[in-house]
Amino acid sequence: LRVWRNDKEHRIEFAHGDAVAPLSVVGDANGRRGTEVTFYASAETFTTLEYDFATLEHRLRELAFLNSGVNIRLSDLRHPVEKTENMMYEGGVEEFVKYLDRNKKAMVPTPIVMRAEQSGISVEVAMWWNDSYHENVLC
Repeated sequence: LRVWRNDKEHRIEFAHGDAVAPLSVVGDANGRRGTEVTFYASAETFTTLEYDFATLEHRLRELAFLNSGVNIRLSDLRHPVEKTENMMYEGGVEEFVKYLDRNKKAMVPTPIVMRAEQSGISVEVAMWWNDSYHENVLC
């Protein structure tokens, strides 16, 4: 795990869920910010070591929509040609609804969006009608 924060690069390594050594500063961040996670599954911990890029991409894309402005990059280095997907969305749940309906005909020009915050809890709701026969509600 690498973290660039407060103008420093921090690093920590885990094995079987335990830290190998404490978090340490390994250098300057050189203006970089963010977190990088490199994951290698252990056969001692997991029953299957098969990764499906599409499944990981689907879940990380949802997280990118739910965390507006955060850039999430998924890289698969298992093959001779690296497969990478960058996901960053500024529009939050509204943009997620547009993405879900990208192949459907919209019945209204833009999604209906509601945002509220109370007691430190933020809620964002987006609805968009299309010509599909099936209703789809995601929570």
